[in-house]
Amino acid sequence: MSQSERFSISFLKAKRRNMFLSVTPGFEHGPGIKRDGITPPRMNDPHSIPFVCSPRSLMHDINLPATTDAYIQRAGTWTLYQHLKEFNNYLGKKWQIIGVQSCGDLTMNPWHLAYVRNSYIRNQQINLCCLLSEDESREPFSSRIYRCIVKWDSKVLKYSKRRFEALDLTFHSVPGPGGVSIVIEDTHRRQDYSSWLNKLQGYDSITHDIAPFIDFALAGKPLVINSEELSLSNAIDRFQDVRHIFNLPTVRASGAYKGQPVHEVNFGEYQLFRNLNERRAALSSAVIVDLSIGDHIRVSWKDLESKLRERHFKPVVDSPTRRGQFRKYSDDTRQDKAEIFFPHNVYPFGVLGLHEDELVCLASGGLSGRVGNTLEGISRIMFDFFGCDDAMVLDEGYDTFQIINPLAAGLYKYTNDELIARILSFTKEISDDEQKKSLDTTVNYKYQGGLKLWPLNKSLFEEIEQDFNKSGQCDYSDVLSVRPHRSQMRSVLIFAVPQDKNISNSEFKQENPTDNDVSQK
Repeated sequence: MSQSERFSISFLKAKRRNMFLSVTPGFEHGPGIKRDGITPPRMNDPHSIPFVCSPRSLMHDINLPATTDAYIQRAGTWTLYQHLKEFNNYLGKKWQIIGVQSCGDLTMNPWHLAYVRNSYIRNQQINLCCLLSEDESREPFSSRIYRCIVKWDSKVLKYSKRRFEALDLTFHSVPGPGGVSIVIEDTHRRQDYSSWLNKLQGYDSITHDIAPFIDFALAGKPLVINSEELSLSNAIDRFQDVRHIFNLPTVRASGAYKGQPVHEVNFGEYQLFRNLNERRAALSSAVIVDLSIGDHIRVSWKDLESKLRERHFKPVVDSPTRRGQFRKYSDDTRQDKAEIFFPHNVYPFGVLGLHEDELVCLASGGLSGRVGNTLEGISRIMFDFFGCDDAMVLDEGYDTFQIINPLAAGLYKYTNDELIARILSFTKEISDDEQKKSLDTTVNYKYQGGLKLWPLNKSLFEEIEQDFNKSGQCDYSDVLSVRPHRSQMRSVLIFAVPQDKNISNSEFKQENPTDNDVSQK
């Protein structure tokens, strides 16, 4: 008996094109994913967050517990259709959409940040987008330096030859505008920037604030900086979810963590999540992992060994020297431990890069933990194949997707309305499926009736039903380069060209998805 699955890889290269950032209103500051390395990732229910509910004239419920359900975590988040419809309503007469890329970690995970000077989204008055919730997950933005892809304002172009540029930035104030500074260690390069920045009307040479002169700045997890590929040991400190780096077996466990029963764990996650030095060491050598996790959780060696063999790990007598090897380890403490050389894991990744003034967008799909690309593989593609001067990961897992407007005879195949109608059909189809699944996963949830009826979602899906009834079904098969696995996405990047400009193949390149059939016995 065989099983077949399909995954896609797609890239989009756009020179002298424009990029826009769309963030769901009300979610500019979180809530974000919380991890402890033991229990499943959780998030405060959006229905319990004042800054999410208030703009929608809804009362927040502080008694709702944090949730691990992916559907509840996305309550109130725009669908792909709403992101594109909003863009078309306000900018569609001037700009033709040529592609859409996921930006799923923004305001969901640490180190992801965006500064937006002027949002085109109606009633959205924000500047800094990042985790600003009042708890331990709050982003310490004022003490960090962020590697950002900056989109300069058009008035800067006569001084700076690049519309897009990668820079180290610091951010100083929130809420309100201002407080964005360039960090440049090289004296001569700093003088070069000062020479033309001082020519800009309104530039303050004392504060060095560049906020008035950028459209937006976007930070993710860097892979390439200043034409130098980062070693994995210097890149993984920003990956909170260590499963995206290492192949960690899920194994039965017994016990409780903070009063919550624990029945299984991703073995090794707790240690690698909590200890950056061990995470770095695991990239190139075996690490010793306790079978006792925390104070009250236990994994049996029998269960672990069985799961490791099932996952094709190989037992050895001496210390493991190759990825995928393991052995039982004992020391003077007489506590059972395992010594494992964890293989690198495969995951979907969404990446944004910059080669001179050319944007490079890569979406690598897959089956999380089974088929896809490794972090090292993604770095190889962006650095070796595309020659990116800078590259950063924007999301991983099921958030990853890419939409393209296909080229036909050197012109884009679909108008904005035609492309959006296809995204509407896809959104309707996938959200109908999510509605059915949510009825099963949220049986004990306060709000019944499935995700389409939840207070934060109701108006979003009513809009989809109404618009779909007017437009009808469209074939969307040729626009989904890497198929989205979810209808709702907190943030996306939209790529566009001027409506009155014909684009030839020599100026724009897109690669149709490569579909790979993966068969398993």
